Amino acid sequence: MSMMARFVALAPARLEAMKKSPDLVEALFVPDGPLAGFQLTPAMQARVRSQAPGMLRSALERMPPDLRAQIMRSFGIGEGELDSPNVGDAIMNRMAERAAALRPPAQKKGEPAAKGISLDKAWHGLHYLLCGAGDPAPGPLGQAVLGGAEIGEDLGYGPARFFTAAATADLARALQAPGLEAAMHARFDPDAMESLGLYPGGWHANGDGWLIDAFRTLRDFYAAASAAGQAVVTVLE
Repeated sequence: MSMMARFVALAPARLEAMKKSPDLVEALFVPDGPLAGFQLTPAMQARVRSQAPGMLRSALERMPPDLRAQIMRSFGIGEGELDSPNVGDAIMNRMAERAAALRPPAQKKGEPAAKGISLDKAWHGLHYLLCGAGDPAPGPLGQAVLGGAEIGEDLGYGPARFFTAAATADLARALQAPGLEAAMHARFDPDAMESLGLYPGGWHANGDGWLIDAFRTLRDFYAAASAAGQAVVTVLE
């Protein structure tokens, strides 16, 4: 499965809403997901209430104890309640909560629209060219791709991360530093990148051109976000 880095610029007020309700983070990256318009007819609701408890019990029986306990907590039920007639309602409520979390909030009047980019598979190589490391590193160049403060639940390869509008402005300035692109080109070292295990590998097969293209995309993205006074949320998926 591919790992891709996505970045979304958004209004600071929307970021603050996400800090208070982290479930909103997922909607930022799947605004058109299948649950965004989730609605069930009364007949379908009745079917879920009657059939889902048995399916949940069957699934729970195959899970490790810790995961089983986590799932049951998410539904708000205990071990002694699996046979309760209220389990169907608990499942329906949880489905409705997730659907609501995936529904993006209405954009406020005058608020800049959220805009995003994807670095596809270039993210790890680009991070290395920026700072010479495989992991997040101090300073704006070591944070632009893999940095930020975590927010919300694990979305597959860890939680999303965010930069405030002020941090976004700092990153934008750092990425526009004179001579940076030349320094990145000089740092390209397939042997070192392979030894660090940088994703996706195969660094001897291609040059750095596609990474430099990704850099320009990221640089321009941060510049536009900074000019609009926006914050940034990023995720690996």
